[in-house]
Amino acid sequence: MSVLWIIVAGIVIAVLYILIEIRRIGTPTTGPAIDLAVRPKTALVVIDMQTDFTSAPGWDAAELDAAISNIRDSVKQAREDRMPVIAIRHVFKGKLANLLNGWFNQGRGNEGSAGIETDPRLGLNADTEFVKTVGDAFSSTAFEQFLEDNQIGTLILTGLDGCHCVNKTAQGALNRGYRVHIDPTAVLAANPAHWAKVKEKLEVKGAELRGLSA
Repeated sequence: MSVLWIIVAGIVIAVLYILIEIRRIGTPTTGPAIDLAVRPKTALVVIDMQTDFTSAPGWDAAELDAAISNIRDSVKQAREDRMPVIAIRHVFKGKLANLLNGWFNQGRGNEGSAGIETDPRLGLNADTEFVKTVGDAFSSTAFEQFLEDNQIGTLILTGLDGCHCVNKTAQGALNRGYRVHIDPTAVLAANPAHWAKVKEKLEVKGAELRGLSA
């Protein structure tokens, strides 16, 4: 009986750990409020447009192609406007995270995956790149430091998934007082109905739904 209880306890602990880890990955970060008066600049942020994720089944081919084209256009406009272009990549790190992601997501985004780099169709030559391990890009202290060092107070967000990492990064930015613009033509969402609700909530919190050309 004692062995059975040990097994049950082990399963319960494992389940609790998984639930805590899922919550951690999906929770937006918080941080000190920034002073927009000393942050006059804007940056374009391209989130998680990695081959592992863009090649995942379920994307509408036309929507995927349109988003890639629109991100390319946004990058071109950002270059013309002398605006920094920041690439964010998601990498699951740690044995347990890689194991769970292998079970539930075919290992897409795991350390060492062949598709961990930015989708080459973007032709993205970012000014800088940061790696995150949870949804919100502000979990990378290097990303936050870059924004401070370059006096950036406004972010234009593109990439995927609108309901998850774009959403969480937007919330992380709003939590700190950044101006947040989201270009809906350059964002992919696997669940369009939910994405519509997410956009409404982000607008209520202060995000603007418009791209560089608006």
